[in-house]
Amino acid sequence: MQTKPIFVIILSLFLTGCETIRPTWSDCSSRVTAVEEGSRVTLRTPDDGGEVYARLNGVSALCNEKADMVDVRIKIGLKLVRGLSQNENVVELELPVLIAILDSQDIVESYETVSYKMTFPSGTNTLYPVITPKTQMQKSGRVILSLAPKVIKP
Repeated sequence: MQTKPIFVIILSLFLTGCETIRPTWSDCSSRVTAVEEGSRVTLRTPDDGGEVYARLNGVSALCNEKADMVDVRIKIGLKLVRGLSQNENVVELELPVLIAILDSQDIVESYETVSYKMTFPSGTNTLYPVITPKTQMQKSGRVILSLAPKVIKP
């Protein structure tokens, strides 16, 4: 009879220990904003100079809060469209995404540009890629996303 309460105590300690080893992620999509001006961009393909139109197609985020910082995993859905009349061949392109970290007074603390390479297969005019950048911010901060036609160096 005494072993059952001891087993329950040991099991609860074990499960609590597992939670501290594996971080707890929670939805924080409200702390990630995409600016309207940067939600659409026109890119030029490096091979033939053809136009590709890119736009944001949904943004979500998960956060893991630490002592004074928050780790953020962002999931960005994109829609890329090219005209097949311009080029039916395989086309590679690079899409820069600007990630700005703001503090509680909406002052830019830092920013970075991450660039993603994508390939249009032959005969395909629309892609729906999902990219997953990671960043860190202060607990009271927020993240602003924008697509860019060129890589911006900090």
